[in-house]
Amino acid sequence: MARFPEIESELNRKRIKAEVDAIRLEEEAVKGKTLLDKSLAWLGKWMIASGEKLRKQHHPSQESAAKLANKVA
Repeated sequence: MARFPEIESELNRKRIKAEVDAIRLEEEAVKGKTLLDKSLAWLGKWMIASGEKLRKQHHPSQESAAKLANKVA
């Protein structure tokens, strides 16, 4: 599927802006003034990392699902 350069550049600009916004929010959370702010920021990072790790462990990849389907057929 061919995309126009204007559309592609706009999509890239939006993606980059979203990433920059996420980085700024993370920096604000880490710079919390109280111990509670810093602890909550650390807890959030840990929960996200743990969730991503669990997702990788418990969700088979597309390749392994295709191989299993081929074995059954």
